[in-house]
Amino acid sequence: MASRQPSEGSTVLISLILWIIIFALLNIGSGFFKSSEAATILGGLVGSFLFFLKITFVGAIKREVKLAETILAVIITGMICSSVHRVSGTTSIIFSIGWIFYLNFVSNKIYSRLEETNTVSTGKKRK
Repeated sequence: MASRQPSEGSTVLISLILWIIIFALLNIGSGFFKSSEAATILGGLVGSFLFFLKITFVGAIKREVKLAETILAVIITGMICSSVHRVSGTTSIIFSIGWIFYLNFVSNKIYSRLEETNTVSTGKKRK
């Protein structure tokens, strides 16, 4: 059974709204994220979700995210989290790199499955 994917419009809207909410929570809760070492690292983790949502937003619009857009998204995320705390900025970059590897893994898995489906449906093997 094939799963239905959300439309580009709903993906753009949801990722934009969630990005704004997380951005606001980072700024409102900046006192909490500065309160301890663990909270500072948690601020970086929360900030890395900004990166994930930014990549989702760009991917829904363009259908392919290039290296330049990914690097720009990491830099912007680091700068936003650095406004909360320097360590939050650093950890957000580290967590964002983790998101890059995860998204690459999932993308390869999905597209290899789609390629298998296309090969089986046409009955021909690709060379």
